[in-house]
Amino acid sequence: MTNKELARRIIEKMGGKNNITQSWHCITRLRFNVRDKNAVNLTEIKELEGVIGAQYQGGQFQIIIGNEVVNVFNEVSKILGLNPEAGAEQGAKGNPIERVFDVISGVFTPILPAIIGSGLLKGFMAILLATSLLSDQSATYLILNGISDAAFKFLPFLVAFSAAKKFQTSASVAVALAGVLMYPWQELINNPEITNLSFLGFMNVPVGNSYASSVLPIILGVWLLSFVERLAKKVVPNSLTIVFVPLICLVITAPLLLTFIAPLGTMIGTYLERFFTMLFDVAGPFAGALLGGLMPLIVITGMHYAFFPGSFASFEKFGYDVMLLPMSLVSNMAQAGATLSVFFKTKDSKMKQVAFSAFVPAMFGITEPAIYGVTMKLKKPFYASLIGGAVGGAIFGAFTVKALSFTVPGVLALPTYLDEASNNFIFALVGVFASFAVSFIVTWILKFEETETAEQAPATEVIARSGGPTHIVAPITGEVKQLADCPDATFAGEMVGKGVGIIPSEGKVVAPFDGVVTLTTETNHAIGVTSNDGVELLIHIGIDTVNLKGEGFSREVNEGDVVKLGDTLLQFDIERIQAAGLSVYSPVVVTNTADFLDLVSAVTTGKVSSGKDDLIIGIN
Repeated sequence: MTNKELARRIIEKMGGKNNITQSWHCITRLRFNVRDKNAVNLTEIKELEGVIGAQYQGGQFQIIIGNEVVNVFNEVSKILGLNPEAGAEQGAKGNPIERVFDVISGVFTPILPAIIGSGLLKGFMAILLATSLLSDQSATYLILNGISDAAFKFLPFLVAFSAAKKFQTSASVAVALAGVLMYPWQELINNPEITNLSFLGFMNVPVGNSYASSVLPIILGVWLLSFVERLAKKVVPNSLTIVFVPLICLVITAPLLLTFIAPLGTMIGTYLERFFTMLFDVAGPFAGALLGGLMPLIVITGMHYAFFPGSFASFEKFGYDVMLLPMSLVSNMAQAGATLSVFFKTKDSKMKQVAFSAFVPAMFGITEPAIYGVTMKLKKPFYASLIGGAVGGAIFGAFTVKALSFTVPGVLALPTYLDEASNNFIFALVGVFASFAVSFIVTWILKFEETETAEQAPATEVIARSGGPTHIVAPITGEVKQLADCPDATFAGEMVGKGVGIIPSEGKVVAPFDGVVTLTTETNHAIGVTSNDGVELLIHIGIDTVNLKGEGFSREVNEGDVVKLGDTLLQFDIERIQAAGLSVYSPVVVTNTADFLDLVSAVTTGKVSSGKDDLIIGIN
């Protein structure tokens, strides 16, 4: 499936483009806000080729794509044609916690490339300094340092622009608010003892605070801006909107931001930083083991974004992070170790290929392919990765390992742990090696191959191992039912032949194999096809639908036509059948059942997709 087709199918399963209010992506996931979450079919989205997994978390629908996420997102954007600055409706509100996670995720995800790129540059500079290839007194170092520092020092500008999109307000006014926070007030006053200014005689504006590298003050400020702008647009005539709405927004929002909101945001960030610092000071190894071991579960639920404000507050105050990035690093390396162990141990060639392709991005900090494609699928390797992450986390917590810059927690992040004043880098290497090795060894010891793989193998694979099956693919998309449940006694009693029933969800019949059309009817409610290897299959749409005399049915082929797997044979109107009070239960039976040793259902319950999923297996 091409990226364009995958994007089209995802939007279709999301309830259509009109159901999507916002879309964005992170390193591996598409993220959506929708109007009606009940219109989203997560089950069918998970079954799409190219989708690793899908879930509803934090007020968002998250679809894990992996390495192709950017390309798929570009195709999604083309189809949706959404203007992020337009006043689109917000998605489902959810509970307060979900809304907070949704906001944090929506604000930080779009700006991660700038932050990660700057962090990696700092890491490479640390290597150059440690190897004496670069002097910290050189002009080159000063320029590179300025480039790597800019995104962090002026972080409020990046956050303002991203928050404006999330809160659907004016991006330019939001960035202007960031400028208000970053404005050098005290330099203009030229008196460091003056930390407050009186505004309008009744507001006391603090001007001694530094908001460089801060995130919560500007997020809260842009949130307030979104309300002020909507109110201003209601009272200002449309012809004067472009002139007076920005004026009103700045005059009202900026003083409130400086006086109340920014100090409040700073206070919240400070307490978050103090809480996490205290946690590691009081119970470093225990806290590290707990977070290092549970980080994959935190990432799966999307809750890791909740740690971002605390991490940035720690960077702003101390210049390092002891929680989110270090714990994510050992957790990611544990996933990589477990996945590599699966690669070496498994005898399944397909799983071996999947494991290796997931191992490489896991080493660089992208673990969703490893989690969803390998470790969680096999279960025991996932447990092993939790153990490995806990061991590495305990080591990091015991020695208070610090990440000195924000970047993707993979092997390329190791230079950001270089600290000439301590053994921080050595402890980081020990923790990373321990988490990788422990998860590798535990995965190797656990006998996942003889349990989970065999249990999860599809019925078609089990039969294939017994030799020579004939595969009949589903000709109709819908829910599979046992033939014994058919309302027609002739079909239910297998008098016509063995098979299954389908409750169609799509009004189309396709060829279930390569073959020839051997039976048609005047009313087009049934069709027979014979495969090239001798399977004679009857597809009957609904029960007693012959009484419709062809209404709601159209045939695309004639008797004697050669067809290929997936070719359209019939079209039918499900609603027309139901309106006539008739059952849409559609038998699919092999009329030459006697030519086979046995016929078994490849799927006993659940949904099948026409032209794709196996429906019946013939044992020759």
